[in-house]
Amino acid sequence: MGEEIYMPQKKKILIVDDEKQLVSLVSLHMKMSGYEVLSAGDGEEALAISKEEKPDLIILDLMLPKMDGWEVCKRLRTESKIGGIPVIMLTARSEAGDKLKGFECGADDYVTKPFSPRELVARVKRVLARAEKGPLILKRYSVGDVDIDLEDFTVKVKDKEIHLTEKERAILKVLVSRPGEPLTREQLLDAAWSDKDNIEYGNIDVHIRHLREKIEKDPENPKIIKTVKGVGYICEVSDHA
Repeated sequence: MGEEIYMPQKKKILIVDDEKQLVSLVSLHMKMSGYEVLSAGDGEEALAISKEEKPDLIILDLMLPKMDGWEVCKRLRTESKIGGIPVIMLTARSEAGDKLKGFECGADDYVTKPFSPRELVARVKRVLARAEKGPLILKRYSVGDVDIDLEDFTVKVKDKEIHLTEKERAILKVLVSRPGEPLTREQLLDAAWSDKDNIEYGNIDVHIRHLREKIEKDPENPKIIKTVKGVGYICEVSDHA
């Protein structure tokens, strides 16, 4: 009697978009990368398939029939059985405010159209790898006198809420959402600026300096947002429910 061969189960990716050509393109690259692919053409169908199939990751457009992507993501996060499914938003909406709103809705990554299919595959792999380390749930983070609440995204220092600019919030949101993970200036730039043609990486450094001045006890010796030489920045926080 021969030995039983174990075949690992393919990860399931749900692509939610009403553009059939885009769905075909993304499906092709996902299948070539070894993933099983599901698709939905509107928000209601996306939720139904998510509950039935429980995909490992969802690639979600925002401008959808019946229910937009914002609402789909919010509803996913309120469902106990599917609330931890990672979501990558793939959309033509590229304003910094849209990206911030995406992260606030519970998205794990945000990719703007036009996009590189190879880059999208790389982001899918990265998000899936991160998801395997533990459940994705909304938490509060703290370091010393600083408390950061990811659910309504408020930042308090010594119990006093502080004001952050839109770009400071976008940058801090990405850093805190990936604690212990070094992020490049380009990744932070993607989160805060829609038009990067005339923006230099130095702009990120300026906003990081301002953030440190607002939340660090000693901005010259930061404990929360640290510099990773040759890479970018890393956020070191502890989390609690």
